[in-house]
Amino acid sequence: MQARTLALLTTLIYLDNSATTPLDPLVREAMQPYLSGEYGNASSIYALGRSARIALEDARALVASAIGADPSEIVFTSGGTEANNHAIKGAIFAALKGGKRFEELSIAISQAEHHAVLEPVSFLESLGVKVYRIEVDEFARMNPPSLTPKNVTLASLMLVNNEVGTINPVKKITEILRSESSEILIHSDAIQALGKIYIDVKELDIDLLSLSAHKIHGPKGIGALYIRRGIKLEPLHHGGAQERNRRGGTEPVALAVGFGEAIHQMQLHRNTHKKHLRELRVYAIKKLSAFPEVIFNSPLDEGAVDGIINISFTREVLSRLDGEALLIRFDLEGIALSNGSACTSGSIQPSHVLLAMGKGADIASKSVRISFSRLTKFEEIDAFISALERMIR
Repeated sequence: MQARTLALLTTLIYLDNSATTPLDPLVREAMQPYLSGEYGNASSIYALGRSARIALEDARALVASAIGADPSEIVFTSGGTEANNHAIKGAIFAALKGGKRFEELSIAISQAEHHAVLEPVSFLESLGVKVYRIEVDEFARMNPPSLTPKNVTLASLMLVNNEVGTINPVKKITEILRSESSEILIHSDAIQALGKIYIDVKELDIDLLSLSAHKIHGPKGIGALYIRRGIKLEPLHHGGAQERNRRGGTEPVALAVGFGEAIHQMQLHRNTHKKHLRELRVYAIKKLSAFPEVIFNSPLDEGAVDGIINISFTREVLSRLDGEALLIRFDLEGIALSNGSACTSGSIQPSHVLLAMGKGADIASKSVRISFSRLTKFEEIDAFISALERMIR
């Protein structure tokens, strides 16, 4: 059984890099000392602890450099989901501590946000917070004309959509929201944007931003939240003074070092990787366009990142396809794909993103997301295209 599993992994064609990415061997190498000899607690004052502290702060500086922030504005978290929850709940709970009531607070989000934003917002809505849901267009792009709320407490705006790859005009929307609500806090989920587009928190004029390491060939279990200097959030974790009293708990030094090294490799080879992803995208779109049965759900212009293409099929094909069976068929061919967010895995449900884009439930439950990384090969796209042809024809 073990040999069969290993053989499967060596022949796997992995096209689900928006769900997670393989760990970079250089990242593993950088982490290794802090999983063995350099095991000190970064809060300890003796030499072993001080060594861990230096490694932690070096990693923090690397993460900050990726988004134009100061290292003191970076809080390490357990991942993107915690970062989103900390930003959203932390902002609302801080307002409550300041004397506001739930009914006096409001949040604006788009209809196509990740579940790690939608669900904490729904939780706060159940407690009385008013929620404004911004409409999106046919590519899941937030529609500025639909922005009507005034005096909003917090807005959470996804920078790159995780299912279709659309780049949202966050800077433009931030300008509109700030003109309507002078004291609004702006958060952006940039988990799918990191490594795919240029990010500068000062240019975007945002207060909070979420990141995750495992989307850029870093380790799972580590993310970060940018908190603009002067912004007060209520911590989600109490019980320690770590992270400048913003997140209690022993810092995971090895994971933070891995995150920092993943950022370093991303920055070191940015232009080469960007060129490769662009060439993969152009090649895949050309191959897919040869199928009259294929419908593109992602923008094919500069309005989307190069690493994500979402497709569905004509009604004739949909009538004889089952969404779950389609993904299983690809899996049996040794091709790993998904129909959207990995955080909804376990059951094939209509994509809330595609539904918000105006797609029918049939299309929304039978779409396929192809997502590349710098490790993806053209031959792997060819294998996917061959498998697709066998399935739909």
